Amino acid sequence: MHLALWVILVFTTLSVAQGRPRPGLTGERLAVSLALTACVASLAVAALTRRGKPEAVTVGLALVLGAGGSVLAFLQPGSLMIVPVSTAVALLFSRLRPGLAVVPAVPLTAGITAVSAYVSTSGNPFQAGAAGALLCAVLGAVCMFARQARLRHDQAELLLAELEDSREAQTRAAAVAERTRIARELHDVLAQSLSALAVQLEGARKLAERGQVDPTLHQLIVRSGELTREGLSDARQAVAALRGDEAPVADQLTALVGRCRRDLALPITLSVAGHPRALAPEANLALYRGAQEALTNAARYAPGSPTAVVLRYTPEATTLTVSDQGRSAGAGVDGGVDGVPAPPAEAWTGGGNGLRGMRERIERVGGRTHAGPAGEGWTVEMEIPA
Repeated sequence: MHLALWVILVFTTLSVAQGRPRPGLTGERLAVSLALTACVASLAVAALTRRGKPEAVTVGLALVLGAGGSVLAFLQPGSLMIVPVSTAVALLFSRLRPGLAVVPAVPLTAGITAVSAYVSTSGNPFQAGAAGALLCAVLGAVCMFARQARLRHDQAELLLAELEDSREAQTRAAAVAERTRIARELHDVLAQSLSALAVQLEGARKLAERGQVDPTLHQLIVRSGELTREGLSDARQAVAALRGDEAPVADQLTALVGRCRRDLALPITLSVAGHPRALAPEANLALYRGAQEALTNAARYAPGSPTAVVLRYTPEATTLTVSDQGRSAGAGVDGGVDGVPAPPAEAWTGGGNGLRGMRERIERVGGRTHAGPAGEGWTVEMEIPA
């Protein structure tokens, strides 16, 4: 439609420029100039505006174009000015509802019909007037049907988009239902087995106390019970993530750092920078598991090294950094410090899958990881976009 309007603009200008009287500044020539200006201006504005503009704008442009074309048809009988008038009618039906478009279209059609019949030089004014009315009616009908087809096409695309959204919602709902089922099964299995193990270990602890067993054995039994309860807590965190429950990552890291200080003999500091915000359960679990793996590696490869855990919130992302300073000078080959043995980190890791597993977890929630040497130590950085 826009290309057609530019073509009609050029055709109207050339047709009027070759007709009689030609555009000028006096008398009828001035009237021709003004009518041509009205036609050219309305055609140009109509070609430059898109659908969705106020209906009054379309009606005004069509009336100016139709009136200018009718004046030119009256002043230049042989200039085929029925074309811009019929274009005005077509413009109405292409951009407006049929019930609204017919209101200005009828007087425009009647006007060009009367002018065509009045200035006809063929000797048959009725035929000339009928031709003008027929052209307006045909173009109006074509544009009306084209507009309705376009609207139906838009409605079909909207329905397809809604159907796609509905399918995605159903897929997400099915995934949530499956995850809930898995979480329920995991909870039932782990809760029963670990709870039973905790009960057995508590019984073993009481028997050890009554039997005056070796203090080291008693300490191992007590610690085994604690690890069982902590494993149950970790399992519940994983189940909560599967169910979509939210848990503050800062609180989880605080508990994790406390366990590492006690179990892995690591001097760890934890700091939080920025304004804390809630993360998705999967992101929380990914950061927690990543921190767990990074601290385990620090205990394994740099036992006794001061280790810093920094949780930083920025408007763009949530970043967790774990960095150590390398193997301590007093660390022995057994992982202890200054002759004091430390528990093996491999037995403590609690489900970590190494750097590859850490990277896969973070990337699954849309984040990125970086791990590499930093000075004499090692730094692991995990970032999840906000």
